[in-house]
Amino acid sequence: MSSSLQKSELKCYYSTSSSRLFSSPTDDDELSKLIGKRSQIKRKTKEELPNEDAVLEALTGGSGDSSTIDMSDEDLEIMPEFQIKRPVRQSKRKEDDEEKKNDSRGGNNKEPSYIDYFADYEDENDFHIPNRLGISTINWGEEKKGFVSSGKLKKSQLRAGKFVPGDLQMAYNKLIEEGILLFDTSPAYGKSMANMKLSAEDILGRCIKEYQEGDTSPLIVNSFSNKIWQRSSSALISALTASCKKMEVTDVDVYQTKKVGWLPSGGIINGMAEVVIEQGTTNYVGVQDVSPLRMRRLNKKLDKLGVALTTNSFEFSLTDRKKEKWIQGCKSLGVVPLIRNPLGSGLASGQYTATNPSGGLTSASAKFSFKILEKYQPLHSVLESVAERVRTRLVREARDIQDRNRGRKGTPPKINTDITTTQVVLNYIVSKGGIPLAEVNSPKQAEEVIGCLGWSLNDDEVSMLESAADLCSQR
Repeated sequence: MSSSLQKSELKCYYSTSSSRLFSSPTDDDELSKLIGKRSQIKRKTKEELPNEDAVLEALTGGSGDSSTIDMSDEDLEIMPEFQIKRPVRQSKRKEDDEEKKNDSRGGNNKEPSYIDYFADYEDENDFHIPNRLGISTINWGEEKKGFVSSGKLKKSQLRAGKFVPGDLQMAYNKLIEEGILLFDTSPAYGKSMANMKLSAEDILGRCIKEYQEGDTSPLIVNSFSNKIWQRSSSALISALTASCKKMEVTDVDVYQTKKVGWLPSGGIINGMAEVVIEQGTTNYVGVQDVSPLRMRRLNKKLDKLGVALTTNSFEFSLTDRKKEKWIQGCKSLGVVPLIRNPLGSGLASGQYTATNPSGGLTSASAKFSFKILEKYQPLHSVLESVAERVRTRLVREARDIQDRNRGRKGTPPKINTDITTTQVVLNYIVSKGGIPLAEVNSPKQAEEVIGCLGWSLNDDEVSMLESAADLCSQR
């Protein structure tokens, strides 16, 4: 009985399978449809694929006329690769800045690793300076300022403020990594060491070349001495070309001219326009120590040649506020004020005081007389008070500052709360609208400048400093 049942089931199974395998196309069985599609794919021959004529017809919009595409001059062996990676959208300013750097430095399109706390600042013109801080190389290569060309420094030399090229390289690296990119230099800085290739320009060029941590490039500001025998366009062009060659760069960002008189030389004006428009060895031009009225006259002359005045550098500090109106004059003309000697040679920053006349250095003689130090004692006292006030405020606001930067990529930055009087003075210049050019000769000094990032002085603190400075000037 069971044997007959098994035979009956097997017969039914094979009968059903056979009917499925040989079913007609109109059969509703899903398996048959899949098998039919598979057979059709296998039967597809090479001739059924699109041929060259069909592709050409598609490219020409269906006209079938190959004359609409002229590919006779195309080298198919060097056709560019297709870009399949979706580009990252960036702000227009960042795109413009990176495009300029790519053209002049040969860099690639990568987002900066540093934070620009003034990315949304309304710039005076197209020249944007990240974090509104700059570095002066005025002491680089100057033996009288503590530069030592080689060797390892002894402790006594370190206490005297000596520094070597390696210190400058480490300082440069730290500054670039934190987004302090502006470096002011000149052929006159460290000129006595030029034969040994240890002038400020030589050292800066070496720092740029040796920096390997990323693709960030510095913003270079250079200067033309404009001596009496040099007041021609050819002299200006030659000087800038020589500086670029010494630093091993193709161009500088700003080329400033010194000693521009009431009636500037036509050759100098033409030269300033030529290095931007025709030579391409600088992106912008500027001046040094030019009053707002003369700036206006010069700007009109340059404007006729298709160039705008971009920067004006001059001295200004809490102990020398005579040119405060120059900062406002610059801003009204759309010129960036670069502030030299913002620390007042250490007098405005409180490095040298009546209680510390040596400034912490084992120098042979005092830099300032006791009479001058005593005169500025009220300012030095207020500097300490403001530094402590800022320190307390930042500790209290630390959480808010972290939240403010949480939307940025990476870990939110840690804001410095160990505020020094030097940092207070540098941020005072920033609060007035200027770009302080701090003199940095060592990694320690670089760290102190970096400590200025991420915070600012409020109106009350600025008022306290200026009231103390006014009191000192009356003594």
